[in-house]
Amino acid sequence: MSHKTQIVNNLHKIFRSDPYINNLLGVAGQRLDNYEVSAESLQKEFWFDTMSMLGIAILEEQLAYNTMSKTLEGKREEIEGRWKITGKCDLQLLQTIANSWRNGEVAVLFTNACIKITFISIIGIPRDVESLKAAIDEAKPAHLPVEYTFRYRTWGNLLQNTWGYYKQFTWGQVLRREGI
Repeated sequence: MSHKTQIVNNLHKIFRSDPYINNLLGVAGQRLDNYEVSAESLQKEFWFDTMSMLGIAILEEQLAYNTMSKTLEGKREEIEGRWKITGKCDLQLLQTIANSWRNGEVAVLFTNACIKITFISIIGIPRDVESLKAAIDEAKPAHLPVEYTFRYRTWGNLLQNTWGYYKQFTWGQVLRREGI
């Protein structure tokens, strides 16, 4: 229900039919509706997953950073990762950056003086992995190497179906594609 309708319904029934009152209160109600829409769109700018291109551009300027991704979702992930980079670099920070990347589950470990990032829930190389690599490289200490591990299918994973099913795909698709 619009604000105009609410305002008019609060009047005595004699005044509800007056055209002058309806026009006057209609303008006020329309202004209130416009303010409500503006407030709702402004509220979306405070969350990375609902941020618009305008909000991303403002944060890029404030963070002195240009996103590399071409998609809105990719830009949101990059900005969120960049925002979380501040502070002391530790395993928890790197895991937080990896978690802000919404392209599957990622495990971050530190083993033998090496940061090991393993993609757990996605088979093959995920889309837009370069933005995650850039965010990790920005946050990590320069002297530590990073090792990325991707999951692939092997013949042992394919025993549930017959060759007749798999011959519709190329070996590269069977190896890397989700949902097969």
